[in-house]
Amino acid sequence: MTPLRTFLAGALLCATTVHVTAAPLDVTPDTLIERANLLRDARERPWDPATGRLGNLRHVHIIANGCTVRVVSGAENRLFLGRGPAFSVTEDTRMADRNGKNRPPPRDVTIAPGPAVSAIPRLPTDANGPCFTLQLATAHDMLLRGDQLTVLFDRVELPALRMYVNPSHSVKLWFHDVRLGMLNLAVNAAASAGGTGQVEWLQLESTQRASALLFHDMDARHARVSALTTGARFSIRIGKDSDAGYYQPARAPGPIAREYPIWIDGPVEALKVPAGRVNPMPLTSALRDETRALRQAVMDSAGPAPVLPSPDTAAPPPSMRAVGGEPVSPRQRVADVLQPLLRPGMTLGKVDLWNGGGALEGRAPDDAAVREFARDVKQSGEVRSAQVARIQRNESGVAEYRVMVNFLCAAPGERSVCLPAAGSSYTQQQIEAALRPVLAPQVQVAQIELTSDGTRVLVKGRASEADARAALERVRTQLPWLEGSSSSMGKDEFSARFRMACTVPPRSQGICTTEGGGR
Repeated sequence: MTPLRTFLAGALLCATTVHVTAAPLDVTPDTLIERANLLRDARERPWDPATGRLGNLRHVHIIANGCTVRVVSGAENRLFLGRGPAFSVTEDTRMADRNGKNRPPPRDVTIAPGPAVSAIPRLPTDANGPCFTLQLATAHDMLLRGDQLTVLFDRVELPALRMYVNPSHSVKLWFHDVRLGMLNLAVNAAASAGGTGQVEWLQLESTQRASALLFHDMDARHARVSALTTGARFSIRIGKDSDAGYYQPARAPGPIAREYPIWIDGPVEALKVPAGRVNPMPLTSALRDETRALRQAVMDSAGPAPVLPSPDTAAPPPSMRAVGGEPVSPRQRVADVLQPLLRPGMTLGKVDLWNGGGALEGRAPDDAAVREFARDVKQSGEVRSAQVARIQRNESGVAEYRVMVNFLCAAPGERSVCLPAAGSSYTQQQIEAALRPVLAPQVQVAQIELTSDGTRVLVKGRASEADARAALERVRTQLPWLEGSSSSMGKDEFSARFRMACTVPPRSQGICTTEGGGR
């Protein structure tokens, strides 16, 4: 079993495995897209479209009338030609991404009929084989277009796959034994689709009444169906742990509801309908037969699975987490660091992030536990501030909380504003050693004092008013770990008080990173 399949299997079983210091966050569409981006950016992959190597692929647009396409997983993003017409690759990457300096550039490409490129390898195929095979390691966005296009997703394993089918006729899609964190399929075409496998978040949407999205053979923890036109057909499976909902714009019951049908393998009454009434029905044998026929047609058209060449890419770097072999996300980094501070009975399931701060969300046994957690987070030295924003009881009487935090860096994993130092608390000597060179040479320092609680610094000295103001300005711009509080100036004398942004030295494995010393 591959590392990604191992990880996704764990996620689909509610992620019961606990890491050394933290449990994984709740799996949501946002965290799955973040995970896909992290995996794509973790290492450089070969980019040579003339030989079919597609680099760190992000978005792929396929235009293939009358063709069958096989999509498989692998360590590289790579195109292999098959039977039928020649295909070529055109790069659509944005200029800003091409010039990225801090990470491998994400690649966007279009695969369409074009001049034959002999350097793109061809796989042996029979009369029923695909026009081409696309191996995916990192892409999470796909756009499909083509009359009588058939696409087989053959045991694909990805954190997220968002697909859009543009206006076309007689499109057939089948997902065979896939393992996906999220599958988002939006159809604006006369298309039939279905599949088998496991997915955490299944999101189906149609704006075409001639579409049939038949996914009752796929296991999904969360299923969301959106019908933006009448007549589109959907089917899903609802298991005992499934969460399934249906959205349609019309709110009226009766005849209008019958225009928004959905067939369910499982308890029909478990379907949530938050914005109107639909027509949920038990799955029928006719629909099962139609789905089996779709599967057989796609599998026959694709032919047997090919044997692909060995990948060119190296093994993942050691910085990637051993469990699942994936990088640790900024959200998970925050959860890992703060997990030990949770009170008994508390969980931390969601971390929202923005520049310089974020919000922690989870459940707690009572209000007191949340307030004690926020106090401990504030005193941990990992954040600048922490404040309870909300505590409310859900329908089951469980307290759900939201705690707002401000970090000591722009984002988790970036360098802390704190003064790097050895030990578990700052000393007078450490503060003086960092502060004196910034004040000098125009200032004659008379006193630098760190208060006993480690929260403030008092500075006194002799200098002209102009030199004193210049020195304090240097402190403000060069020492982000000191925050100005107050100052006074007399004849050739001055005094200033500063607040310590950090009351303890930063940890090398904390929310923020540090250079030099650490604890």
